[in-house]
Amino acid sequence: MGRLTKKQKRRIRHFLKAKAGIDQKKEIIHSGDVPKYIARHIPFIRRLARNIDQLLIVSSFVEPPIKTGLIDRFLVLAELEQLKAIICLNKIDLLEDLSEAQEIAEMYRKIGYPVYLTSASSGEGIHELFEALKGHDTALAGHSGVGKSSLLNAMAPELKIHVNEVSPSTKKGRHTTTRVKVYEMAPATRVIDLPGLKLLDFIDIHYAEARLFYREFVELADNCKFNDCQHITEDQCAVKEALARGEVHPLRYESYLNLVDSLKNFA
Repeated sequence: MGRLTKKQKRRIRHFLKAKAGIDQKKEIIHSGDVPKYIARHIPFIRRLARNIDQLLIVSSFVEPPIKTGLIDRFLVLAELEQLKAIICLNKIDLLEDLSEAQEIAEMYRKIGYPVYLTSASSGEGIHELFEALKGHDTALAGHSGVGKSSLLNAMAPELKIHVNEVSPSTKKGRHTTTRVKVYEMAPATRVIDLPGLKLLDFIDIHYAEARLFYREFVELADNCKFNDCQHITEDQCAVKEALARGEVHPLRYESYLNLVDSLKNFA
């Protein structure tokens, strides 16, 4: 999302009313009466959310490097829209040591998200991933260049989707998918391929609500001293204590702090 002017922030705040209930704000986002100055700040994936039942988040470790912060933003979206989230860590064939992939996978599995390690080149993990998609309408989301199109080709070679290489100079992806495409992968199985995203913001989440979309924080929050603990500066915070014990992963906590900071743009 681009930088907002003070006037734009004021208009968004007035329309969404930071203290309104989460469900009420979500209904506003999905209504057909959203003013243009609101609609232009809503990523298409949000508007699509009620036409799918799960979200497949694809990332890679190299070419381009993994961005766990972006994965976490998609997980916030899934929690907000009550979608099942699946994580695919692709291009594992490019790793000399699988321990990094296994560590990241375990971080997410520990908090209840299914994770598949795949290689579209070698075919590793492709069958298992395809089985997880069967019978669902799934949105395919991730950064450009992570191999979304290659994964679709590996699962259904008859699709013959054009694949672009990662830029050798920037190690970043080039857009293969420039518009939304829908693929019938099997009976009752659709995959909606979305253009690559570099950033995902939420104009309808107040920064004080961000904690509600990190499921491991929600489980710990009952043990915090304060009912409205933000898990940042408060004393006797169960989340920070769990972080110190190694029970909350520092990458997840860092992404939470980054999300809170970004949401303050609308506060």
